[in-house]
Amino acid sequence: MKKQKQKKPDGRCATCPRWDRWHIRIPNSEDQQKLIRLYRKSGAKTKSDFVRTRLLGEAFKVITQDPAKEPYLEKLSEIVSMTHKIGMLYNEAVKALNTYHSVATAQQLLSKLETYSQLLIRFQHQVVQLQNLLRVNKNEC
Repeated sequence: MKKQKQKKPDGRCATCPRWDRWHIRIPNSEDQQKLIRLYRKSGAKTKSDFVRTRLLGEAFKVITQDPAKEPYLEKLSEIVSMTHKIGMLYNEAVKALNTYHSVATAQQLLSKLETYSQLLIRFQHQVVQLQNLLRVNKNEC
């Protein structure tokens, strides 16, 4: 008959004591709110990870969101996704061009490649315009 492990209220058991289990309380509500804000800004996966990095002095990141930049970021991510799509179509056209060697097919695929190149250039100009607009808005603030 096996002996049952005795469970203790803090998660330890008689045969396997856990010394690494720490519990803290922060009684002041202002300190709690400050800690929660810092945790959310840090981007840490868990509160435990956040507290551990703070206690051990490890580097951590702070993520801030600027509502004024959201339209810029949305437009930029839209342009990036369209550029990805065009890049895939461009690759498909190049592979088809290398596979099929008829003159008519080559001309059609080359016209597609020209169209894709023009679209990519147009998107690059839009990104430059967005970047310039962001700089102007930043200088005005």
